[in-house]
Amino acid sequence: MSHSALRTLLSFVAALCVPFTGLPVHAAPPDNFTAVMVTAGMEMPMARMGSRSRVENPAMAGLVTITLADAKKTIMLNSASKAYLEQPIQDPEGAPDIHDTDMVVERKKAGSETIDGHPCIRYDAVMYRKSRPEERFKAVIWEAQDLKGFVIQTEIATPANPRYPGSGGTIVVKFREIKLGAATASMFEVPKEYRKVGSMPELMGLGGFGNIEEMMKRIPRGPRP
Repeated sequence: MSHSALRTLLSFVAALCVPFTGLPVHAAPPDNFTAVMVTAGMEMPMARMGSRSRVENPAMAGLVTITLADAKKTIMLNSASKAYLEQPIQDPEGAPDIHDTDMVVERKKAGSETIDGHPCIRYDAVMYRKSRPEERFKAVIWEAQDLKGFVIQTEIATPANPRYPGSGGTIVVKFREIKLGAATASMFEVPKEYRKVGSMPELMGLGGFGNIEEMMKRIPRGPRP
């Protein structure tokens, strides 16, 4: 995977943690859970509680991104440097996600399947943002019926973006080790002993991110969904 493709994928994964309000016809799925999110062989422990989400970086242990949708900001934590960095939430770009409050999802039941032992309803869907109705994406969505409609897997077809060589194709995101109601408020707070910094190099400490090739080698690889 190219560096630009990895950046695009991680941006998309971050977007998946925005609160779910995009399916007005159906009851919203659980908004308090912990799970392991799997995509492109990367495993990312994460948690969600209402409008707050937390994702652990798959490339560097101790680096965590907290998204506070209501406050429209993200907080990056580094347990090694005991530091944190606040940034505004960036405008969404590229692949959409059904949890985005700007998202419209038109879907039709396509069948039933069992995924990792969970009985699911499969939907064929078309997704687009209210702010960009001309950009439409085809998707397949699986809702686990024994997990109160939790979206356990999605497949989204994305066109190539000339800004990111190697982009385009089908993005598959799957959730495992799902625990409903397991997220707690402390997961989304900055520890008192952490100091606020103003840039990514400061957050990372001496050497910044270091060699990107070495970082990519450290990405944990799990079984593909």
